[in-house]
Amino acid sequence: MGTTSNSTFLGNSAFSADLQQVITRAVSIASLPITQLQNQLGALTSQQTELQTLGSKFQSLQNALDSLDAASSADSFSASIDNPSAASVSVASGAQAGNYSVDILSVGSQTNTISPNTLLAVADPASGNISASSAFTLTVDGQTFSISDASNSLNELAKAINASGAGVQATIVNVGGSTPDYRLSLQGTHYAPTSIQLNDGSQDLLNTLATGSYVSYKVNGADTTAASDSRTFSISAGIMVRALATGTANIGVAQNVTGIQSAIGSFVSTFNAAVDQVQKNRGQNGGALAGQNIVSQLSGALRNLAGYTPVSGSPDIQSIDDLGLSFDQSGHLQFDSSVYSAAAGSSLSNVLNFLGSETGGGFLQAAHNILTSVTDSTNGLVTNDITTTGASVTNLLKKISSKQDTVTHMQTNLIQQMSRADAAISAMEQQVTQITNLFAAMEQASKSLTG
Repeated sequence: MGTTSNSTFLGNSAFSADLQQVITRAVSIASLPITQLQNQLGALTSQQTELQTLGSKFQSLQNALDSLDAASSADSFSASIDNPSAASVSVASGAQAGNYSVDILSVGSQTNTISPNTLLAVADPASGNISASSAFTLTVDGQTFSISDASNSLNELAKAINASGAGVQATIVNVGGSTPDYRLSLQGTHYAPTSIQLNDGSQDLLNTLATGSYVSYKVNGADTTAASDSRTFSISAGIMVRALATGTANIGVAQNVTGIQSAIGSFVSTFNAAVDQVQKNRGQNGGALAGQNIVSQLSGALRNLAGYTPVSGSPDIQSIDDLGLSFDQSGHLQFDSSVYSAAAGSSLSNVLNFLGSETGGGFLQAAHNILTSVTDSTNGLVTNDITTTGASVTNLLKKISSKQDTVTHMQTNLIQQMSRADAAISAMEQQVTQITNLFAAMEQASKSLTG
C-alpha cells in the first residue's frame, strides 16, 4: 500500500513513478503564473533599489547647493591678518567687509596667590590640609563664597573651590621638591586685577604673588585705549580678535571668495554623479528604470537646473557659463576656476547677485526649487515613485502568497488522489501475483498426477 503525507507522494506500485510525474507536471503548470509574478517582483525590487540610489544622488546635489548658498550668503566672510604673532582673528555672523588695525598694548595677566609656609605643612594632599577647619570663606573681588571641606584634605578643598563658580582656578603645587610641601594656589580666571582671599574663620590662608592686569588695546588708531578681562575680544560686530603678544596687526575682512569657489566645485562633482546615475537607466541595455518616465523627468530637472538664465541682473553674468561652468560631450559639467576668479575679481557683487540665495531669488532659488521637486520627502518625484513601486511590491507579494496557497492545496489533493490510485493499483498487482502463483501451482500438480 502507498503512504501519504500532506506534501509528499510515496508510491509502491509499478506505476508510482508515472503518478509522480502527473503530480509534478500539474504543479509545474499551476506554478507558471507564480513564476511570472516573481519575475515581476524582482524587476520592481530592482526599480526600488535604483530609485533609492537616484534619490541619494539628488539629495547629495541638494546638500551641495545648500553649501553653496551658505558660502555665498551675506554672513560668509573670511579674514586675513598681517601679524599673526601679535593676534589671531575670526569672523562670525554680522561681520562687515573692511580693513581694521588693532594695537595690542598689553596681553594682561591673571592674579596669582599661594598659601604661605606659616600654615600647617602638608606632606600628603589626600589626607592633610593647610587648616584644621572644615568651613572656609572665599572672597573674590568683594564677593564671598562658602566653601565646605568635611574630609579635611587639601585635594577636596581645591575641588570645592573649583566647584564654587567663584571665577578662580585652584591647583595644588609641591614647593618642597623631594621633601613634599604641598601648597594651595588660586589663580583668577580673568585677565584683571582680581582680589582673591581664603579664610578659615580665624586667619587668611593666601598670599598674593602677583596682581593681575587687563588686556589693553587700541582699534584703528583711536585715542581711547580699550580694556578687556579676556584675551579674546570683539573689535567690530562679528569680528573677534585674540591677543597673543604686544604689537600692531592689520586685519582685512572680505566676502569668502575661495569658499564660494570650493562650493561650486563640490556642486559640479555631485551634479556629474547624478548625471551618471540617470544615464545608467537609458538605452536598450539600461538599468532597472530603463523606459520609465522618471528617467526623463530627472534628466529634465538637471537640464533646467544647468540652463538657468536670470530675468534681470548684470549683463556680465547671464548664465553659469560666465562663472566658468560648461558642458563636455558626455553631458558633464566642467568648472574653470580661472573664469570664476576673473568674474569675482571684476565684480564680486555681480557674482553674488547672479547666485542669489535659496530663499531670495537668483540661480540658487531656481535650483533649490527644482531639486526640492525631486527630493521632497512628501511630494518629490523620487519619493512618489518609491511609494508607488512599494505599493506594487506589496500587492505582488499578496498575489504570490495567494497563488502559492492555491498550488499547495492542489498539490495536497493530487497527492491524496494519486496515493489512493497507487494503493488500488498495488492491491491489484498483488491479486495478479496471487492468481498467477495459483495457476502455476495447479499446472505443476496436474503434471505430477499425469506423470
